[in-house]
Amino acid sequence: MGFRVMILAVMGLGAMYMMHLLAQDWNRIRPIQQVTNLAGQVGTVLNLQRIPALIGQASNALNLQRGKRSTLSRELDWVHGRPGTRDGGDAAVNPSMSIDWKRILSRDPFECLQSLICQLMSGAESHSAEAELLMNYLESTVEMAPVKIGRAFSRGLALRGSSERCYNEYPFCLYSAKTMMRILRWFSETGSVPEDDA
Repeated sequence: MGFRVMILAVMGLGAMYMMHLLAQDWNRIRPIQQVTNLAGQVGTVLNLQRIPALIGQASNALNLQRGKRSTLSRELDWVHGRPGTRDGGDAAVNPSMSIDWKRILSRDPFECLQSLICQLMSGAESHSAEAELLMNYLESTVEMAPVKIGRAFSRGLALRGSSERCYNEYPFCLYSAKTMMRILRWFSETGSVPEDDA
């Protein structure tokens, strides 16, 4: 009995570490949360004199997000087969706007990342904005991702509507997509996630 609990604890820690690594890259591609946070502050703040300042901050955050979105669109033109907009050549991928799949896969022995991708692409968490963002990012970059990511992506599409079958594909990951997205959201909302040196 004690050995099983020990194995379960190790598997849980391994999956949490993988989610920590994904959260580091997730914060780079995730839309700015400041607009939502500032909107919440406007509703809770009783001091009406701060509203113009908060609106200005929200406007600046929105303009920053629009700039990032257009920059990301230009940088991903080569993925969609469109020529780059700068100097008539191909746009280079900004390393700060990408997920380091190889690093995460190398530290994910229980294949939780692949399970997450399979479950999301098969329709789990279809109502979640974060899941939709991750799926859109995957769709635009799956050609450049490692083979394991592409396999989980295509397997999820093949299992459309029955995400529980992804557990059979990746039996060592015990977490559902809902739980992993909650963990990812928690890691990304706790502020700065420390970067690995390795």
